[in-house]
Amino acid sequence: MTQRKPWITTLALVGVAALLAAYIFLVEAKREPPPEEGVMPTPAPLWEFEGGDLVEITVTRREQTAAVERSGDSWRMTAPEASEADSNRLSGLAFQVAAIKPTRALADVDDLSAYGLEEPEVQATLVLSDGTTINLNVGAENPRRTARYVQVEGDSLVYLITLTDVDGLLRLIDEPPYPPTPTPPPSPVATPTS
Repeated sequence: MTQRKPWITTLALVGVAALLAAYIFLVEAKREPPPEEGVMPTPAPLWEFEGGDLVEITVTRREQTAAVERSGDSWRMTAPEASEADSNRLSGLAFQVAAIKPTRALADVDDLSAYGLEEPEVQATLVLSDGTTINLNVGAENPRRTARYVQVEGDSLVYLITLTDVDGLLRLIDEPPYPPTPTPPPSPVATPTS
């Protein structure tokens, strides 16, 4: 009878384990998981416009409203009061709003109240230079507190938008875009003479 060498069995098992690990790493790990029911895998953009096309923004939260409008390259506040506005901040906001991309889209949503959209906390109206008006309802934060649920008027889908993208609109109410206070020039200081 021939004696088996124990290291051959160990080597064979290590080889099988290595092949199994390679299969999992190269084949199984690259497969996309099936999409969740009612969730679109790649949401389409909310809208197709450039930041320069945005001429009015109105944001309403409860009883508070902030509104701004652009004329040429300068922006003016129209609510809560008519005054000059920080044009640099608002031009940046216009481009930020134009670039909003949802992270997820939920279809077949029957109960909008579960997403804070039955009676939205915030409503935003965007007016473009061609006269197009886009109404956006902003609902509750998601459970992870990383995004908010939003819905564009006339669209049945509910989208998840990161808090960073929504915060610029909300800041219009919390921190109105007053123009920055100019820095006074330094006063001349007399130099002592000897």
